[in-house]
Amino acid sequence: MKYELDTIPVWDALRADTECALCLLERRSRTNALRYFLGPAVMVPEVRVQTNERGFAPHNLRLLSKDANKLGLALLTHTRLKGLRAKLAVQAKPAAGEAARLAAKTGPMAALANKSGLRDKVAGLANFIRQQEMHCLIDEKVSDDLARYAFTLVALWKDDGEFLKAWQTGKGLCLHHAPGVLDMAAEQLDGPRLGAFLIGFLELQDRNLARVEHDVLSFTQTFDSTHSHEITGRTEGALDRALQKTAGEFPEYVEEAKSRRGPLMGSQSGG
Repeated sequence: MKYELDTIPVWDALRADTECALCLLERRSRTNALRYFLGPAVMVPEVRVQTNERGFAPHNLRLLSKDANKLGLALLTHTRLKGLRAKLAVQAKPAAGEAARLAAKTGPMAALANKSGLRDKVAGLANFIRQQEMHCLIDEKVSDDLARYAFTLVALWKDDGEFLKAWQTGKGLCLHHAPGVLDMAAEQLDGPRLGAFLIGFLELQDRNLARVEHDVLSFTQTFDSTHSHEITGRTEGALDRALQKTAGEFPEYVEEAKSRRGPLMGSQSGG
């Protein structure tokens, strides 16, 4: 697959000195996508066709619901529901017919009626409904952006000595985003460079995992006075850093934190 370099946002994210540059980039990408779909794009026919067909995942709908543009979200939701009703009616028809057939059975033999056919049709219907949550225009946009950023990160590591130095002395990535960068490195680098990348990557990750592990241990010791003399780590925000290092940022949590403490986004350039 062909990717485009996007160096400015990757450099900005690395210089921000967060626990994971890709968490910051994902946050910016998601914010921009949320703004896009509730901005002028609401009235673009091609966008409406896409939203009607694929919609948004529940976690993104929760974020969209916090936007001030209630009319835009209502318009998207109405046409999406209209389309879903029509699709659901088609998908439900076989199950409904079988259900009516079995429900009509009466007398002593009713309990012995074979339900295997209906059970399969119900499973198919449940799977269709489940699939509606698995297609999301926002997640697709974010995924495309993250692939481009991972490609850029690997390219900068390979070709930019200044970036390599900043990367090696930085905080690495969270375990949620690390696989995407490893996959990209395996795709883009030759054997010797891939080996060098992996050795450096593992050293960088282990050093920073050890740091947040120590800090979160120190945080737990603040709750026990018998260990107060052992506290050497940075306890403020230790749990948040450890959770992010383990699983990445939680979008809902970031939005709540932003509302409590003010904007966390920083510059939106290159997002």
